[in-house]
Amino acid sequence: MAQSTNSYWPGQKWRTATPESQGIDSKALATAVDTVIQNKLGVHSLLVIRHGHAVLDTYFYPYNASVPHDLASVTKSITSTLTGVAVGQGLIKLDQKLLSFFPNELPATIEDQKKNITVGNMLRMESGLDCGVAPGERELEAMKRAPNWVQFALSIPMKYAPGERTSYCSPGYHLLGSIIGTAAKSTELEFANKNLFGPLGIRDVVWASDPQGRNNGWGDSHLYPQDVAKIGYLYLHGGEWNDKQIVPKDWVTMSITPPTVERGMGGSLGYEWGATNGANGRQYGGTGRGGQSLIVLPDLDTIIVITAGGNGGQIANLVRQAIKPEALPANAEGVALLQAKVVEAANVPAATPAPELPAIAAKISGAMFEFPVNTSRLDNLTLTFNKKEEAEIAFRYQGQNLRVPIGLDGRYHLGPHGPFKLLAGAKGSWTAENEFSLDLNFIANINRYTMKLKFDGDQVEMTVDESSGLIRNGKVTGKKRI
Repeated sequence: MAQSTNSYWPGQKWRTATPESQGIDSKALATAVDTVIQNKLGVHSLLVIRHGHAVLDTYFYPYNASVPHDLASVTKSITSTLTGVAVGQGLIKLDQKLLSFFPNELPATIEDQKKNITVGNMLRMESGLDCGVAPGERELEAMKRAPNWVQFALSIPMKYAPGERTSYCSPGYHLLGSIIGTAAKSTELEFANKNLFGPLGIRDVVWASDPQGRNNGWGDSHLYPQDVAKIGYLYLHGGEWNDKQIVPKDWVTMSITPPTVERGMGGSLGYEWGATNGANGRQYGGTGRGGQSLIVLPDLDTIIVITAGGNGGQIANLVRQAIKPEALPANAEGVALLQAKVVEAANVPAATPAPELPAIAAKISGAMFEFPVNTSRLDNLTLTFNKKEEAEIAFRYQGQNLRVPIGLDGRYHLGPHGPFKLLAGAKGSWTAENEFSLDLNFIANINRYTMKLKFDGDQVEMTVDESSGLIRNGKVTGKKRI
């Protein structure tokens, strides 16, 4: 099936059906869910829509369906979509010059090539800025510590001529999102609520913004998994929703057409909809750090949404293998197995007896340890030990002061403690007289930090890993604030 022709439009919840009735093997789906559980892959949710029916909607502890989830760079696909809406409304044109939108934030010196960057160059990540060329996202981390992010991004020097080569530049998509807001005389989120999220019934969107209040066009939008699927469904229907053209049809066609140029050349990233046509058939959608995925399989009339706090890439392939061309015979045993795995995925583990605290816990309790600028994004931390079963960590993270309870009973103590007051939790244990192991999980905000804290007088040595790849075996020394 090249494109869904079903006239069904989901409301707040999708209609449901058994996998076999929609041509999907329920036992194979159960295997996918079990793979996440057994291998502790860090997947937070898995949603499979076929022919407009949700055949699997599962949530893995500690995440649950009550809160929206950070989409990371899937946000870029949303910003691309909103660019198309703005172009369709005549608010912007792809050949408009980038600098024309920010007359009050221009750098003191402007290279001639920079004057030629267009909106289309930004959309296709071919601006020529020296951004995203080297491994990692150093420019993004530097931008996030700048007082004015747009001004920072505009000041990045040129590396290539506009349109010459592509490079994965998140600051460039922050400029693109800011262009939308500037043209609409609003924020990108306000424009989206009116022209995309509202018509699709997408609610409770949390979208981070910069110090000037401009939404992060490159990332940090938070949506419920079921609402993410609606955006895929919209594109599966050529930009139409309930008899109304939300995104221009030609824009959708351009967005989901695979690039024909060599990787790295101008235009090779397309419109940030990841369109490919490989051995497994046509596919498009968005991907984000930590395993966030919106996958549309148009020939199979299927949408897969994955949220995660780690790498969940192999799960999509397991789901794809479960999809058959036509409906399958009813399989009560397979459905029962799948339902059991869905329940198991959400199970809260039992608490374990909390051991007595070592003497050092009282000595360091309440003391703030400050860190130099480092890739963990943690500027300081304070541990407080007042209870046998629960401690607390207070810390500064990307300009926010947060407090998260720490379960000392073997499981996360959870609540709306993370960035934007979304679901987060922590658990920890003393592994030696002066060593504390901490699992700090932002859950709805992706990042999960596993730390070893070794206290020595007025210092703490922190060894830290982050599940989505921000930092691996990083070491930084903090000093006690006097």
